[in-house]
Amino acid sequence: MNDEKELLDFCRVKKIFDKGFGFLSSINYRRDVFFHFSKIKDQSVKDELNKLKRGLFYIFYTSKAVGEKRKVARMWLDLKNVPDDLIPAFVFKIIDELNEGRTNPFELAYVVKELRKLNYLNAKDFELVLNSKKILNNPSIAIKMLNDNEYELFDDVHNYFDEITEKKIDTKIWTETVLNKLY
Repeated sequence: MNDEKELLDFCRVKKIFDKGFGFLSSINYRRDVFFHFSKIKDQSVKDELNKLKRGLFYIFYTSKAVGEKRKVARMWLDLKNVPDDLIPAFVFKIIDELNEGRTNPFELAYVVKELRKLNYLNAKDFELVLNSKKILNNPSIAIKMLNDNEYELFDDVHNYFDEITEKKIDTKIWTETVLNKLY
């Protein structure tokens, strides 16, 4: 019996090979996770993936250990379809990735935006995001975490984040300003 905790993962998919398999990067495990198109049991996910084969898209998934390797166990094309019980640990892991991880920060920004859209990130979580190493090193990444309506809350969103990048605004002040505008 396997008592392994199920962890939500995500990956930006650039291409599914013609033979229908590939490897997905993981934020939870060192090695990539094996994926095979034919193993998807949910027909609606399979149909949607078939439409997306040629584009760039994100998938959310869990995996299980099979011998020395990992294989996709469950998969979702939209974060809103992921079971709620998988979200809290995922939020923690995304914040950790923004501090210590190797994942592209713009990919993480996409996930943060999705988490915010679904109200999975509270103000305290978002404060941790804003004060993470990757965001403090390049605050303009935070722009990618805003929805269209939120851009309007800043007079000139790009100029505002440029000032942060150039350290013309104290980190604590800009964090408070952003949080006050968004929450």
